[in-house]
Amino acid sequence: MKILIVDDENISRKILASKMKGVGECVAVDNSKRALSVLKAAVKKGAPFDLITLDVSMPGMDGQEMLRYIRTNEIRDKVPKENRVKILMVTARMNMNTIKACIKAGCNGYLLKPVSRVQLMQNLAKIGVDTSGALAATGDETSHTAVVADIINRFYSGKIALPVFPHIVQEVQDLVASKDTSIDELGQIVEKDIVISSKLISIANSPLYRGMDTVDNLGAALLRLGMKTTQSVISAVAARHLFSSSNKPLKHELERLWVHSFATASLGKRIGEALGSQKNDNIFLLGIVHDIGKMLLMKAFMDICPEESISDQSLQMAIHEIHTTFGAALLKRMRFSQNFVHIVEFHHWNTFGAGSEQEMLILSVADHLAYELGYGFLRTAEHRIPDGQDLPQNQDGGPAEEMAATDIDARRTKSLERIGQLDALKHLGLSPEAVMAIGEQISPVIKET
Repeated sequence: MKILIVDDENISRKILASKMKGVGECVAVDNSKRALSVLKAAVKKGAPFDLITLDVSMPGMDGQEMLRYIRTNEIRDKVPKENRVKILMVTARMNMNTIKACIKAGCNGYLLKPVSRVQLMQNLAKIGVDTSGALAATGDETSHTAVVADIINRFYSGKIALPVFPHIVQEVQDLVASKDTSIDELGQIVEKDIVISSKLISIANSPLYRGMDTVDNLGAALLRLGMKTTQSVISAVAARHLFSSSNKPLKHELERLWVHSFATASLGKRIGEALGSQKNDNIFLLGIVHDIGKMLLMKAFMDICPEESISDQSLQMAIHEIHTTFGAALLKRMRFSQNFVHIVEFHHWNTFGAGSEQEMLILSVADHLAYELGYGFLRTAEHRIPDGQDLPQNQDGGPAEEMAATDIDARRTKSLERIGQLDALKHLGLSPEAVMAIGEQISPVIKET
């Protein structure tokens, strides 16, 4: 059996291909355009595909559009129903309207992320695929994906408590959004929170914002940071407490996730400055919250399974597979702007259209660059870049100190090659060398801050 897997997320493709072992020969592509090219070539050779899995949400032509395109062509070519390619839709959202639309358009079934092998085999059996040669799922894999799926169902049913930002965050957002706001008015709100006030003074003196003189009061800190930067910093400080737990193993993983998020935010801010972006403060906050879905999923998992290992690779892969869509849904419920929701949901795309938001492109590059500099979270040699390798990391999530000069040069060369492959970078018009230089310049600042 020939199987075509179409998904813009690299890890999702690999997970599904792994679960298909023993079912058939898999080919995986990252967008509909490539998929259609592969399908046409296979038909031309007289060896068409028997099964296609289509991710519903993809850049360019999405899964639903590709499904309709395939079925329309089969009807046009008078292909008998029994000879038409079997198509399973893959979605991270339990949206019945979408599922019904896909069924009406002619799909044979659907899979919900995170996809367990049990779910996959059941759906394959329903459409008449022989699964007798498929590898059996391990107990851990089955239980992990089942629990993550249960968490998602609980969330959409309103049974998972949402993260709560301090009231000051909303007050500042409302003030900054109004016209003719003064620094004095901002100070009157901020001074009510002693913790955030002290953090703002500390951050104003940090390497990210430091000036010639040391700031020793809130008013001077606000003047140095400015209105919009203060808003982003307050949101970031408020978000920091979300990445903590009394459970030591979970706390360790959340600390690592915070390091990655802060690194992504800082790198994104500097890349935005290099491009002359007018939305650097948005970019910084986007970096802070871009993986917020992982944060809540890990916390919810440990609430349900406190004795399980939160660092288990199969669990982290199940969480990673769903975290962008889940994170977007979470931000929407937390009343973030639609622009934030959209960017968080799609920042892992491998290919971007000509009209893609600059903030999304910057966040995508910053996210990858954080991994290249050793501030990654997912413990895998494959971090969404072909042939990717993580740099050695300390337990706190930062890059290891001791590396031979030859190793550093070799890794830098490989990093430049991988960064150069990023479609987002090409749309931004930056060279890999320029981005790496930004990363190397700010990496010590990230560690110090």
